[in-house]
This record gives sequence, structure tokens and C-alpha cells, in this order.
Amino acid sequence: MPINNAINNIIDIQVFSGTGSTTWTKPPNVNFVYVVCVGAGGGGGSGASAAAGVLRQGGAGGGGGALNQGLYLASSLSSSEPVFVGSGGTGGTGVTGTSSGNNGDNGQFSSFSSGYTLMAAYGGGGGRGGSVTTGTIITGGGGGGSLGSGSTGINTALLSGGGLPGPSSSTAVGNQGASWTAAAAAGNGEYGGGSGGGSTAALGGTAGGSSIYGGAGGGNGGSTSAANSGNASTSGGTSGSYTAGGGSAGGTTSANPTSGATGSNGNSYKCGNGGGGGGGRTGTVSNNGARGGDGGALGGGGGGGGNCTGTGSTSGAGGNGGRGEVRVYSW
Repeated sequence: MPINNAINNIIDIQVFSGTGSTTWTKPPNVNFVYVVCVGAGGGGGSGASAAAGVLRQGGAGGGGGALNQGLYLASSLSSSEPVFVGSGGTGGTGVTGTSSGNNGDNGQFSSFSSGYTLMAAYGGGGGRGGSVTTGTIITGGGGGGSLGSGSTGINTALLSGGGLPGPSSSTAVGNQGASWTAAAAAGNGEYGGGSGGGSTAALGGTAGGSSIYGGAGGGNGGSTSAANSGNASTSGGTSGSYTAGGGSAGGTTSANPTSGATGSNGNSYKCGNGGGGGGGRTGTVSNNGARGGDGGALGGGGGGGGNCTGTGSTSGAGGNGGRGEVRVYSW
């Protein structure tokens, strides 16, 4: 069977990885244009700060960014098109005194436009900051979708919603962003981002949600109970998987906590992994909490920061979300 000669032409590949606005220029003599957009990951929440004998939770992880893609006739596109590459959400800053942690920021969308937004992939939501209130649930940021960003994590048993389209779900399909659920589990996505890991009222942390094609969520930061015993931080999620966790390791929750590991960067066939949660400070002696790991480039969510002990200490900051990307293939 004859092969259309256009397929035998050299493919022009333009990769936009620098965040912010730029322009794609259409190469001459091309017939088709294939676009891939990846939204940025959300930042992790910071851990809580309080004296020994008070509950102090670690921060929740940020949600992963979505991946969206489409094929277009070159003749339908202008000679140049605006491109926007999203920045990852900034992790919540550490706190002192007796204070709940700060929420992480949402990741930005990435887009390829033609007079209107022809193609977009939205960012993951920021993780909730850790709480000092007994019985509080903190949720990870929702994963980004193709039509909307994941929501910032909340501190109730409700869903922290994944981005549109479709209803919030912990088992997201298609371009839906994944949600953190009332069943205390991070959600996984298909093309939408995985949700960030969070913490139950009993301080049991959940690992970051994964995504088959999109960015993965960050892990939960380490926590310490009012009895001054520690609860471990959790790992980030994995891009290329539909099972939560399996990504970058969480830091050690101990008298000398360690930071969460940075998520692996994505490449041409997968997005970024979630950063691990930072370790929390156990015991009664004052010391700082550890920082959550940054999400991997191409939409990985940042890990939550660990708690600190002592009102003169500083809790661990949340990790930053991984940047987005736009790739354009023309032939």
C-alpha cells in the first residue's frame, strides 16, 4: 500500500520548556501538527508548628498536572500561534509558634492557542497545610484536568476535587483530574493528574496519587501526635502507574528529620513523579521540620513539609510543583 509522501518528510519538533509566554512558528510545507501540553504540578503544604504535647500534622502533597494532546491540519493554524508554559505551584512556607501550616499554590495551565484556547492542560491543586487541631483531616491537592485545575486541599472529609471534565473521582478516567477521597486515599488519573497525599484524623498519611500519562501527586509530610510519637511521611506518586505511591521517598520522621526526595523528571513518554513528604520532628525537644521534595518537571506535585516541635522552631516547607511543557510536532 502506498505511503503518503508527507509522512516521509522530516518531522519538525519544537519543545517549549521555559515557563511563561512564547510563540510557535509554523514550518513551511507541513500538512499536520500534533500538540502535547502538560500542566504544572501543585505545591505541597507546609507542616504545622506547636510545642510538645500538641498535635502537629505534616502538610499534604500537591496534585499532578494533566497531559492533553491533539492532531490538527496545518492549514487550520496561523503562521504563528501563542504558547504558554505553566510554572509549578510554590510550596507553602514553614511556620513558627502554634500555627497550622500554609497551603501550597496551584500549578499553572499550559496551552497552545489559535484565537481561542485550542489546547490546554491544567495544573494540580496545592496541598493543604498541616493542622494543630485534633481530629482534622487534611487532603492533598486535586489533580489537573483538560478543562480545569485541581482544587487546593481542604481540611474536612470531603473531596478535594480533581480538575474538569466530569465529576470528582478517586479513579479518574480520560482527562479528569483525580481527587483525594473521604476514604482517606489519594486518587489516580489516566491523562489527568494524580492527587496529592494527605493525612487522616488518626495521622495516618497516604502516598501521592499516580497517573498513567499525567503528572503524579506529592507525598504527605511527617506528623507527630499529642503524645509526641511520630507518623511517617509518605512517598510521591508515579507517572506511568495507576497505583498510588511508588515515587520519590518521604524523609525520615525522627528527632532529626530529613527532607523528602525530589520527584523524577518526565520525558517524551511520561510526566514527572511526585516529590516525597518531608520528615516530621518527634519527641519533646525543639527542632525544625524537614522540607517536602519538589515535584519532577512535567507536572509532578510537590511533597508536603514535616511538622516541627517547639514554638521557636520552624516547620518544613512544602516542595514546589514541577513545571509544565508544550511540545509541537509538524510534518
